[in-house]
Amino acid sequence: MPRLIANNITIPREIQNDCDAGDRGNIKNATADQMATASYIEKVCAKKDCDAFVSVGDNFYSSAIDFSTNGIIRFEEAWSNMYTGKIFNNTPWYQCLGNHDVVKGTSGVEFQTKIAPLYDSRWYFGTENLPYYTYDLSGKDWKATFAVVDSDCFIENYQKSNSVYQNDYTKACYETKQEQVDFVEEAFSKSDAQWKFLQIHHGYVSSSSNYTELAPFVEIVSKYNGIVVNGHDHCLAHYYANNTNFILTGGAGYPEAGDCNNGVKLGPFVKYLGANEQAAANGFVTMDISKKSVNVEYYTRDMTYEGGNLFPVKNDLEPAYSFTIEAKKN
Repeated sequence: MPRLIANNITIPREIQNDCDAGDRGNIKNATADQMATASYIEKVCAKKDCDAFVSVGDNFYSSAIDFSTNGIIRFEEAWSNMYTGKIFNNTPWYQCLGNHDVVKGTSGVEFQTKIAPLYDSRWYFGTENLPYYTYDLSGKDWKATFAVVDSDCFIENYQKSNSVYQNDYTKACYETKQEQVDFVEEAFSKSDAQWKFLQIHHGYVSSSSNYTELAPFVEIVSKYNGIVVNGHDHCLAHYYANNTNFILTGGAGYPEAGDCNNGVKLGPFVKYLGANEQAAANGFVTMDISKKSVNVEYYTRDMTYEGGNLFPVKNDLEPAYSFTIEAKKN
């Protein structure tokens, strides 16, 4: 509470007057899939020595969180306390908004962008308290610039009155969406990094729904030989279109086979789909970056359950799929 006050955050009466430990019993536990993924990430990253985590949104599926007692409890239970241990404790998480994160409108967005970083310093959302920002990661001989945007502001269907995602926030940011396009152009044009990434929630190419409204971003990425990392579809996939690699990392929480078209490959742009007729793979993606290349590895968890296995994986500590992106001259 002192940190919130010091940062000029108004603390709702609900939180001031309803802050006893007994209320924590009312919050639902995170899903079994998310818990399993957290444990799985820890095992793989202990082997690979991961030093940063990149989020592609839908951080609190499916009803988002806001600055309320339940919102704070859910943030702690479904994120802060979910990701603990040697690999997680001091590792930054570069966050991004997804459609389920904007369900509560401005109040929900402001909680994730302004208040959550004060609760847990690992949760990073830039320095300007905006839903879009840029950051750099670097190694011994390389540098990468990541531009993070909120694609919810671009989706035409979200502007319809019957959309669950139409609210004060999405209506306002839709009117100023060009600011995000200009922001990415400026971030990439000023960057001296060998690698440039667009970190976004919705997919421009997909096995489910292609969001062509995002074309202005993809044009910029292609111009600067960049890479797209996105989510939204609840599966893992690799697409190549517009001379650009699209890395879909949407299998960390709730995987869904339908988002990968039940494992049926569609078109030449689909290089990998982590799904079969029964389920989509639960897992995540790693990127090993060097000056000359980015090695991308897809880790899929063996989904054994009592009586069967939804997604058999012989050795889930080895990547199920990988590819390498060679550096190009800008």
